[in-house]
Amino acid sequence: MTAGQSGRQKRTEPTTSTRRAVLQAAGAGSAMGALAMLFSSSAAANDADPHGAAAADDIFDVDRTSEAVYPQSVASGGPTPSGAIVWTRIDPAAYEGDQPVGLQVTPAPDRETANTDADFSTAETRHFRVPSSAFGPDSDYTLNVDLDGELDADTFYFYRFVYDGDASPVGRLRTLPDPEADPDRLKLACASCNNYLHGYFGGFAHIAREDADYLLHLGDFVYEYGGAGNQPDRDIQLPSGNDVAHTLADFRTIHRTYRADEHMQAALARHTLVMTWDDHEIVNNRWWNYETGAPNTASHPYGDDPEKMRRLYVEGIEALAEYVPFRVEYDRTAEDLHERFRLYRSLEFGQLAELFMTDERLYRSPPPEDEFGQRDIAAPPARNVDDPDRTMLGGDQREWFLDGVTESAATWKVWGNSVLNAALKATNAGEQGSFFVNYDAWDGYEHERQLIMGEFQRAARGRDGALNLITLTGDMHAYVAAYAKTDYRDPEHQQPLPGAEADRVGVEFMSPGITSDNLGAQTPTPPDLEEDAAELLVESQNPHIEWFNWSRYGYTTVEFTDDAAVYTAYGVDRTVDGADAPKRLLRSYRVPEGEVQLEELRGGPLSTLPETLPGAGDLSGGVDR
Repeated sequence: MTAGQSGRQKRTEPTTSTRRAVLQAAGAGSAMGALAMLFSSSAAANDADPHGAAAADDIFDVDRTSEAVYPQSVASGGPTPSGAIVWTRIDPAAYEGDQPVGLQVTPAPDRETANTDADFSTAETRHFRVPSSAFGPDSDYTLNVDLDGELDADTFYFYRFVYDGDASPVGRLRTLPDPEADPDRLKLACASCNNYLHGYFGGFAHIAREDADYLLHLGDFVYEYGGAGNQPDRDIQLPSGNDVAHTLADFRTIHRTYRADEHMQAALARHTLVMTWDDHEIVNNRWWNYETGAPNTASHPYGDDPEKMRRLYVEGIEALAEYVPFRVEYDRTAEDLHERFRLYRSLEFGQLAELFMTDERLYRSPPPEDEFGQRDIAAPPARNVDDPDRTMLGGDQREWFLDGVTESAATWKVWGNSVLNAALKATNAGEQGSFFVNYDAWDGYEHERQLIMGEFQRAARGRDGALNLITLTGDMHAYVAAYAKTDYRDPEHQQPLPGAEADRVGVEFMSPGITSDNLGAQTPTPPDLEEDAAELLVESQNPHIEWFNWSRYGYTTVEFTDDAAVYTAYGVDRTVDGADAPKRLLRSYRVPEGEVQLEELRGGPLSTLPETLPGAGDLSGGVDR
């Protein structure tokens, strides 16, 4: 069992092997075997075990602070109550094969102190030696160090690496609270869908300044595409010469490019990352073909070739595991690939909240086809949309999810969900006359959605109140505030008709794209006009949706207390390459504890923010248009 995760399900302890063995398996054995073996090392982030060292060890002698030696800066992720994974990458030009890495970790005096004010000379500073064998060319010079078991719960720490006299930029991490603790609050900064080619990452610069506890990324951390960018200096040239990743070298180039962005670096250096993937980390709109035992997609030249798709998965996941500090479980004794490893997991923030991060790509069966055999475009539900065998989560993950949420003792049950759960219809005319927008989302998996929401509703009734379920979603490059329901099909169960509220199970909040194109990029209409028209159309056909904005870019925050959950949506101009990219407050909603109710706190876009609003930043640049 990976530390820091819910202990409801007993599993074999993770085991490890070297990255070199993974790459040898990828080259010499089957791609399926390499995929399984991959998660025994790099994805488990256990390949670099730190060893305690004395402060006087010359490995910690700092001659200079050098961003050049650490071109992708630092990051942390995979928090537990006793640690987290810390990450960096050494520039190949500075690499010396036999030189170990020093790691210093010291408690932050408070949550406000800047990273640059960290003091590593105190008696509380911990010193670790990481052997030279832990990184090198085989891992593209990346280094993941797992500090699980080394630190105190519910604590901010500063950390830095020292390599041959060169100190890295300082990062900050936060451990999880003890499961029995009772925190006053939990604040998540939420992001998704940051396509490097589509704009600048000013949203991440603002996230770096948020007074947040963790950074929650809901998928599409990188995109598989190369080519010309929409803004100056946003091109990516892939080694293969293609415009979509085909090789490990392509995926590594993409990760290196994204992680060289100073605004993304600032957010990852300031906040510990909790993430799930969606599709673009590997390939667009992917699913698992259970007949061939391989991933499939209609969006890549390899889509119909099982062996090439397995290989693409191996290489895409290898690069992801090298460059992103995230934690998964691995059971090398399991016979079935889907049982050997799992990305889905839960994190307990004391008694206040439990976060369930689901994997909605590895287990999903094909989405419904339309009348023309297309899977990427939704159509009227005439092709077995209610097929009980169609799954997004797979049986084991679904049972884990249902048991975890319904048995959790936390005040708030939070679902980290990659794709929109609430129905989204272009026309709403009952079961036979509705036109759904996207079968890649939960609309394509109606039977499973109803099963899950039905179980949650029964659990809420058994408690004589609300389940306090908050779903946090990415994927669509839009802002959404909506009700999660058991039935979206029957117009008689929809507002404003009597009894509509009885089908409400929880609330769903979507985070927009940091940069990824949305409706606003497809039309010449000014955003202020376009967003009003789109919201009116969507809400007229989807009465469970309280707010819908498909015209702006940015991020959101969600803050949990014993009394309420508060969602705040910010728009950030993706055309400005600066830490002061114009930012505006768009909407804010409150969900009272014990109720399934959206209370709007601020209506409509505001041109200015009050000085007291957390994370407002510098608005001297004006409002984006």
